[in-house]
Amino acid sequence: MTQFLTGKDLLDRRRVQSALYKHIDPTTNKGTETKKVKTNISNQHEEAFTMLRKSLGHLSLPLDLVDEVIERHMAVVYEKGALAFCEGNTDDMLACILSGYVFVYCPVGDGNRTLVQIAGPGEIIGYADYVDEKGRHARMFEAQVASKCTLALFSRDLITRRLADLPPDAVISILASLNTFWSENLRRFTTLLSLPLKDRLMIVMSELAKRTGVRDKEGIILIPEIGHEDLAEMIGCSRPMVTRMISEMMESRLLSRRGKQYVLLKKWDFNNNGHNPHKSNRRVKAVSGRRSSTFAVPAVSANGRAISYAAPGSGGR
Repeated sequence: MTQFLTGKDLLDRRRVQSALYKHIDPTTNKGTETKKVKTNISNQHEEAFTMLRKSLGHLSLPLDLVDEVIERHMAVVYEKGALAFCEGNTDDMLACILSGYVFVYCPVGDGNRTLVQIAGPGEIIGYADYVDEKGRHARMFEAQVASKCTLALFSRDLITRRLADLPPDAVISILASLNTFWSENLRRFTTLLSLPLKDRLMIVMSELAKRTGVRDKEGIILIPEIGHEDLAEMIGCSRPMVTRMISEMMESRLLSRRGKQYVLLKKWDFNNNGHNPHKSNRRVKAVSGRRSSTFAVPAVSANGRAISYAAPGSGGR
């Protein structure tokens, strides 16, 4: 799901992913190599915590609370394929990914599940929940390790107790930030549902490139290994359809394959965000000037981003 990341945050994340992508020089001796591995792991974890601090900072959480949560974390290593979190668990734990990648799934019954997110270093998983029949907060999604990874586990109860001690205005600010977070997620999924399948695929792969990609001379390499079935689940279509669209993109020199990883080539269109400014303008003009509202209508730029606010019927002036 969407994280609170700025352009600088994305640059920091790519530094982490670049470190993961590089291999240790085989000509070095074993002792030096071991020290380098430990140093690299320590640096990766620290950079992941730096990104976590920035993400939580966007939620208006006090810095001392964030630091306390990080200091009390428990690091756990998971092998590829392991279930880090199970749907329905009431263990009251959250996790930040320190290294590696995790597939987040939504169980949909009859043993089936849908891939919701591919999460990487610095991202939080395990926070989405529901209230079960006993009134407990139970985990909504399950998380399966896509590559060997390290998770920093946190207690939800610790965060809850610290939030209870905050003044009302600080709590209101946090609630406003959370409302924006969930609103952005809702808009993203709603937008995807309204788009042609090829546009959905391009948006999902563009997002993966920005969050999990490393740039080289050919384009941007997607670090996690992603199968056609995974992409099909993320955009809501069949696997054969994804296979056909991937083939078309390769023929058009938008995409290539390097081993088990995809490379988004230089011709890839990162501006394809699924927004049609002409449709947006028609929707704004269709609103009657006599309609009363306490909310402003965002004026939309050519790239689909809100740039100013205008009252309904004011024509944006």
